[in-house]
Amino acid sequence: MKFFSLSCLAVFVIWAVGIVNIDIATKKIPNARVALGAKLILLALGVMMLNTYQGSVGSATSYLTWNFYLMWCTHFFWAVLAGVILWYSEIWPAGDAKFFILVAAWLPLINPYIKNFPNYMFLSLLINIFVAAALVTIGAFIASGLAQASLGDFLKSMWSDLKVRMKSMAGDNKKNGWLITAYLANMTFLFLLQQIMNAESRHLLSRFLARPDIIYFFLFFLWDKIGSVFQSKKWLYVTTACYVIYFFVGYFYFYDRLVSLVFYAMGNVVKFSLLLFVGRFVLEALIENKDTLYLKASELEPGMILLPKTAQTFRQNPVFEGAFDDCFKDGLTAEQIQIIKDWMAKMTMPDPKIEVMRGRPFALWIFAGAVISLLFDKNIVHLLK
Repeated sequence: MKFFSLSCLAVFVIWAVGIVNIDIATKKIPNARVALGAKLILLALGVMMLNTYQGSVGSATSYLTWNFYLMWCTHFFWAVLAGVILWYSEIWPAGDAKFFILVAAWLPLINPYIKNFPNYMFLSLLINIFVAAALVTIGAFIASGLAQASLGDFLKSMWSDLKVRMKSMAGDNKKNGWLITAYLANMTFLFLLQQIMNAESRHLLSRFLARPDIIYFFLFFLWDKIGSVFQSKKWLYVTTACYVIYFFVGYFYFYDRLVSLVFYAMGNVVKFSLLLFVGRFVLEALIENKDTLYLKASELEPGMILLPKTAQTFRQNPVFEGAFDDCFKDGLTAEQIQIIKDWMAKMTMPDPKIEVMRGRPFALWIFAGAVISLLFDKNIVHLLK
């Protein structure tokens, strides 16, 4: 098996490094290279299955059992689901999502005994990818800021930017203050419900329900798509009714357990809120500030990416008739650019410009996350403990 693992590692590195180089040069991952990776994985699986067959009939002494391939399929399912979510939530373009899926598929073939395989390997890989990218991004931001200003001026400027970001999230009016209270109550209810379902199901579903980090993952990446649900009146009515019933019954029949579950749920709310703010909003703000360009219509090119707020505005504008409904992080098409040019040409303001972002070659970080997973067989968070 060591020969197969080393062969898979060599093929994986050659294929992945080639994609990383292309992505850095062009900000795109060609579908042909993705298809090649898929064919190589199928070839590797075929060879390993042949070895398993030989072992089952006594012709080989070192081989994987058939159960490994069922576990691999489970792992591949989670990787595909994660990739689709990352694309749909507009975190990655389709090319990066496909590259992540294939990279995740390679890891158990290189190391069949890798930790968290099969159900949580995708999550460990994502942690390595995003933490590594975040550390470098924040480090580069701090280094560039210190190079342009004194330490005191830089910290003052950074604190001012942070307060502006927090105000934009919380708002200054009473309505938004109420939404913050509703958010805390709704999130507490969500994590409380997770604990109750896990306990009352007698741990039959604990493989997933017992791990709040799985809920963190889905909420973290899908927040822009589903966050508004937790502000709806229907959800408010449901949570209020459930709170009343649960606390009334719990106070008389299981008071100690009620208190412990509520405090545990509130702890998860604090963790998730910090993760969402630091890991999502602050990091996105840093990337947007660094990569935002203000371009004339004539300067737009295919592949450029609209800022999230601009893309949302275009989707809600009836003038575009749904032309930007599928405008994810894959970049603008030639047809969409022409629509923008026609729209900007009708503006009365002189020299109008539009906010776009440079494409970021994220394949490098996906590959780096895979390397960390293989070298240390754990995620970065555990390495920092």
